[in-house]
Amino acid sequence: MGNPPNAPWPGAQPPYGPPPGAPGGPPGGPPPGGPGWQPGPPGPQPPPRGKGGGAGLAIALGAGGLVLVLAAATVLFFAFQGDSGDGGGGGDLQLKAGKIAGGAEATPLPDGSLAMARPGVTSPVVDVYEDFACPHCGDFDRKHDPMLKELAVSGDAKVVFRPMLVFNESNQPAHDNSLRAAAALRCVGDGARWLSYQDALYANQPSSLTSAGYPKEDLISFAAELGITGDDFTSCVESQRYAESVKKVSQGYISSGVQGTPSVQVNGRTLSSSEIDTPDAMRRAIQAAS
Repeated sequence: MGNPPNAPWPGAQPPYGPPPGAPGGPPGGPPPGGPGWQPGPPGPQPPPRGKGGGAGLAIALGAGGLVLVLAAATVLFFAFQGDSGDGGGGGDLQLKAGKIAGGAEATPLPDGSLAMARPGVTSPVVDVYEDFACPHCGDFDRKHDPMLKELAVSGDAKVVFRPMLVFNESNQPAHDNSLRAAAALRCVGDGARWLSYQDALYANQPSSLTSAGYPKEDLISFAAELGITGDDFTSCVESQRYAESVKKVSQGYISSGVQGTPSVQVNGRTLSSSEIDTPDAMRRAIQAAS
């Protein structure tokens, strides 16, 4: 059983994920472990929840310091639409927008992403590419998620979360951890519950890339705590119904130029590390595109 979504929100040090030429990354560049690819300093890690196994994956990290910040005082409460607790995980997933306090909507999309915006707001579009096994994606989420939701609620941006898989099958257990989590999230058809489940996934991340995590029974338990229950959701998670779709969508992102996670694009332009270093810096970059 996992813990509830957590605060405070430690800082992030993006980008994270395979660099060009690495397994699971875009083509080109040096091979893993070869010249030009050196692991950077690790980011802050939660206390270990078990023994990890296997060799660690070399990590390409941005330079720059780590910052510890507290979450904004603003708390967003989600109003769930509908009275079904099955999560919409049936054979034909029923997708529906979930209302967010303040007038915004969270709308799951057929490719597994989720758009968060006030009705009628179409720009700027903030695309957030994330991998649930990536420790720095968890750091990024805890640091920036309140600000992103605030922008969506205020009508200042359309935010699209794009879960993906950046690890090759040889990078275990990170690959399987990430795939199970992303596929389970696809089983949630209600937008507001989708956001809450994403929070739960980040709150219960494996302690490191070499730690096994996100067992199916935990993925089901996280959902039950949010009112997502029922045989359809359970069977969707247990069968990993959307695993192949997650792989296909992820490869599409990589082919389009996404080189690591977390990665943020505003109206198609990838923000630099300095532009996503702090919530204020990223807010300025988003507002400049308005």
